[in-house]
Amino acid sequence: MVKAVEVRDVWVKYRGSNDYALKGVSAEVSEGEVVAIIGPTGAGKTTLCKVMAGLIPNMGVYDDFRGEARVYGEVTTSKRVGEISKSCAMVMQDYEVQLFRTTVELEVAFGPENLQLEREEIRRRVKWALDLVGLTGLEKRYSFALSGGQKQRLAIASLLSLQPSVLILDEATSDLDPRGKREVYDVMRRLLDEEVIKSLVLVDHRLEKVAEFADRVILLVDGKVAAEGDAKEVLGMVEELRSLGLKPPEVAEICWDMRVRSNSVPVLLDEALRVFPRVKRVRTPEERPAPGDGLAVELEDVWFAYDGQNWVLKGVDFRVHQGEMLALIGQNGSGKTTLAQVIMGILRPKRGRVRIFGRDATAEDVSERAKDVGYIFQNPDYQIFSQTVYEELAYGLRARGLSEAEVDRRVREVAEMMGITRLLNEDPFFLQKGERQRVAVASILALNPRVVILDEPTTGLSPGETRALMNTVLNLNRAGTTVITITHEMWVVAEYCTRTVMMADGRIVLDAPTRVAFSNAELLAQHDIFPPETCELSRRVAGVTLLTPREFLEHVEVG
Repeated sequence: MVKAVEVRDVWVKYRGSNDYALKGVSAEVSEGEVVAIIGPTGAGKTTLCKVMAGLIPNMGVYDDFRGEARVYGEVTTSKRVGEISKSCAMVMQDYEVQLFRTTVELEVAFGPENLQLEREEIRRRVKWALDLVGLTGLEKRYSFALSGGQKQRLAIASLLSLQPSVLILDEATSDLDPRGKREVYDVMRRLLDEEVIKSLVLVDHRLEKVAEFADRVILLVDGKVAAEGDAKEVLGMVEELRSLGLKPPEVAEICWDMRVRSNSVPVLLDEALRVFPRVKRVRTPEERPAPGDGLAVELEDVWFAYDGQNWVLKGVDFRVHQGEMLALIGQNGSGKTTLAQVIMGILRPKRGRVRIFGRDATAEDVSERAKDVGYIFQNPDYQIFSQTVYEELAYGLRARGLSEAEVDRRVREVAEMMGITRLLNEDPFFLQKGERQRVAVASILALNPRVVILDEPTTGLSPGETRALMNTVLNLNRAGTTVITITHEMWVVAEYCTRTVMMADGRIVLDAPTRVAFSNAELLAQHDIFPPETCELSRRVAGVTLLTPREFLEHVEVG
């Protein structure tokens, strides 16, 4: 079997770091393989990807590099990155750093132009790559004007146009909606089947997708290879994965906890269904108490269009009770963020009314609305602007005229709550994305809003980081804060939100308690949304919709 990529005893230490990011790591990728690299935040996944792609040691800021990496037998230190990318190219987690041309088509053409291909071949590759990622029709669009998901698709297209033999995707679908994630993986499977690309390396925290797609898995912990082997074998290490803050495939968790095995722990739904024993008894799960009658947010017949003609919201009626923990779901473009920004006062409806805690707030500006409502953007960089984390958290408090003693007390209180006390003197722009996300959340929570809107708060976070954030939000909710969470992570909805509202084409098409919503699999599937695997497994084997592996364990008894 041809070795596409080989990494031998590699050590990497970044400038200013006290420890090595990689510590004697060896790994390889053969032609025809799909290899997944998994591990907690800070394990070294991105660094290993950069070594494979030749970005390290040829680019970047580091103090020490030892070992050797080869792409198709050639040592990466003997080649420039542009030459290596013909054979091995990487879509980075922070995909925006890869975009620098003014328009979509110029971005995708950049690589083929540098390969000095004929003009007609460049045009063909640009069209081919944009078709693959679903950006056809946006060729002339300015890159900066794209949505986050569109930018991520563009970064993928810009490397596909090189037609490398090995493609590395480092969390390359993190900003995409469920349909977009599925489409990208469908494209990857097609390119592998047609041998347009020979091998794929992927980093993805969604281990159900890894189980479905990868042949082999490398588990990194603290810069070292902790486990390596067949995907089903590594993903069946439920206790080890949990201890690292990772989220094993849900069917693997259930089968492990209930001691359901064949030769190994099932990691795919079909495998679990084949070996699952007869269910003897099912207990009805208790629902969380419903919130009170008071309304925190009320929208009446709200319409909105950015250009005054093409309606993004179409007669939306929407009510949120005080103390609710609500999920807002739907594909990109369905109107979720627009609806949230109308609630926040960032946008004003063209028709209809907005009431906040009973008062007519339709004409209020955002500064007035911010006394009751806090909004956390999907991209933390849109709301971070101070030179230190402390100043970022203090800014809104000072704007409200609080004393320095009270500002300091609140800053330190919320920093401890969010686990960022050690970062208070750091420049937020140099933090990892997950840390920047926590800073953005903390800057809003410091203001003690009565309603918190989180717009894709878990993008780019590991499952452990996601749980830490959502547990903090859940505690706020239990203390009386009303929470609206926009998310594509259905396991987050299942675990934390008592009510689910789904939008499509600017309208609300489903509004129900989460268990009821996730029981409506047919309607969800029509909109390319699929509940967590626990819901499907429990329906198939127990005739009831259970939301989480823990709930399954507590309510299903097998004979």
